[in-house]
Amino acid sequence: MSTLKQQSPAFNLSEEAIGKSAARWPEDIAIRILSPAKSSPLNPIISYSELDKIIRQIAQGLINHGAQKGDVILLRLNSDTPFALTFFASIAAGLIPVPLSPQLTEAECSFFLKDTKARWVAHSSNLAFPNLADTRFKGQQALINEAEILNFIGGPALESYAPTKADDPAFIIYTSGTTNKPKAVLHAQRTIIGRRPMQQDWHQIKRGDQILHAGDFNWTYTLGIGLMDPWVKGATACLYAGEKTPELWPRLIRENSISIFAAVPGIYRQILKYADFEKKYFAALRHCLTAGEAMPKTLAAEWQAKTGTPLYEALGQSEISTYISTTSGMTLPKGAKGRIQTGRKVAILSDQTNTQNENTLSKNAASSPLPPNTQGLIAVHKSDPGLMLGYLEDGTTINLPLEGEWFLTGDQGSIDEDGFLTHLGRADDIMNASGYRVSPDEVETALTSLPLVSEAAVTEERISESLSIISAYVILNDPPASSDETEAIEEIISKELATKLARYKRPKAYYFVSNLPRNRTGKVVRKELHSLKPD
Repeated sequence: MSTLKQQSPAFNLSEEAIGKSAARWPEDIAIRILSPAKSSPLNPIISYSELDKIIRQIAQGLINHGAQKGDVILLRLNSDTPFALTFFASIAAGLIPVPLSPQLTEAECSFFLKDTKARWVAHSSNLAFPNLADTRFKGQQALINEAEILNFIGGPALESYAPTKADDPAFIIYTSGTTNKPKAVLHAQRTIIGRRPMQQDWHQIKRGDQILHAGDFNWTYTLGIGLMDPWVKGATACLYAGEKTPELWPRLIRENSISIFAAVPGIYRQILKYADFEKKYFAALRHCLTAGEAMPKTLAAEWQAKTGTPLYEALGQSEISTYISTTSGMTLPKGAKGRIQTGRKVAILSDQTNTQNENTLSKNAASSPLPPNTQGLIAVHKSDPGLMLGYLEDGTTINLPLEGEWFLTGDQGSIDEDGFLTHLGRADDIMNASGYRVSPDEVETALTSLPLVSEAAVTEERISESLSIISAYVILNDPPASSDETEAIEEIISKELATKLARYKRPKAYYFVSNLPRNRTGKVVRKELHSLKPD
């Protein structure tokens, strides 16, 4: 009797998103570049057959350059079309891309380089570059600049997409955790299957749609809604990489007959406040999508009143993408955030307090779902194909944190009998700044590394119903003697943080204090920081 085991079929994320769609709709438009570069070899309109060829050409170019299956490649690129092409070409070649924000500093890039043990860096010459000292790099063989990547286009093409398996690694995305280090989330090739429940229960993208996303490509929200989902459904991804202002978006929507626009709530708020537009600008829009931070109901109502289009919201995180959403024809019960997407297994687990370790998620949470309308921790079943493979630690250790059969999201909430979820906030202290999740520990570590600072604590501060900022409460080594000195110190701290943290992680308000609120074990109680704010 044969001892051979049945082999799992090949499954490649890029082939699912691009290769198969090129076979179905070869002449349909896959990409419309709204801000083409003068020196770029890319046409402003790219069909599915052309996109398929370009992806395989770049993939072959990476391989010819020496890249091998399983190599990690940092994408230190401008948030432009080459970024998107390199991301999918890397996966097509069997590499593991790591999308990074163009806002990151040299120090942050160096951390990601060492943390992932990346073998390659694809880079744009105008961006801060990671320090290659004390890394595994040897010479310049591991560096590929944007011009070289574009030169791969027109060259030999990979005959077929890498024969990866559904559970093989596809890409790494970074998210802030509850430690002072961002977490590396390792996603599988199957993550594209995990996006299917969103198709009818949130975005409703269909063939021929023109999709415009306002975000950068280092975010799963943008990679998914802006690229993966449109291509799977035969729609057109409209890519813009110029200067992004509130006045810009209505014009792009009107001039390109955009049918679905996606952004964080803050972008919609800015458009309503600063942009000059008429309702007819949005005539082609069916609806708009929002995620990344909480959307005030007043914002959704104002948007629909002034543009004539509804806003549909989704809740998720980098580890699982979205699992709760609203969509057309849905009536939300009072207080509900959305409904569990069809096919998802989402439950509420007990959030019993771990008395040995305050302010952390309990490791003793019961693994049996609680009854409807009971508050607890939101959890997603481990069988969800969109769930990450685990956290990558120092480039090697993979661990999927589970409580029984469930992945704890870190959010609190309750679910009613009809699957509508009420979101009650984070179970930890993660802050949300302009749609980005930011760890307070990471910001505090940067602050306390500065010569002027003795101690520091940061927290999210709500300025209005639709706007939150990061506020810093700082104990200085030498207290300021005057208001002028205070302003000077604040300016120094701001400049020094600019070399350590991306802009969205930096505090927008500073309060210089003599002490910080702490519990009996000496830990800062962040929820009490606001009491130190001057009247």
